[in-house]
Amino acid sequence: MPYKTRLTVRFGDVDKAGIVYFPRIFHYMHIAQEDFFAEYVGVPYHQLIEKEGIGFPTVSDATDFVGVIRYGDVLEITVFISRIGASSATFEFRLHRQATGELLARAAQVKVAVDVQTWQKVLIPDRLRQSFASCQEH
Repeated sequence: MPYKTRLTVRFGDVDKAGIVYFPRIFHYMHIAQEDFFAEYVGVPYHQLIEKEGIGFPTVSDATDFVGVIRYGDVLEITVFISRIGASSATFEFRLHRQATGELLARAAQVKVAVDVQTWQKVLIPDRLRQSFASCQEH
């Protein structure tokens, strides 16, 4: 079952054109990823990094910017896992305007499990793999 979170676009997120500056959308997806780990997986992402020494950096990204995001928009961000490998997983993100349901952006990001001390890839721990598997879209 996919995970969903909400985020409100802030004043500092928009550019001179009055729309969200596109790198902020990547930040929104990372916020959704952090919420996913805390609320769905059951471990805050910072604890996964600090206490367990595991991180999931993005190594590949394919993002489509479909609609305009403006200051004050409330975004509903859906996260699901489309593929799980031994050391990597593909996180999918869908950003919709909550008020209308309009799709504004979609992304597929491949994230690799790494030891944050050595930056070498590691196997995805079984408990994380189980959470990822339960978040696959069927």
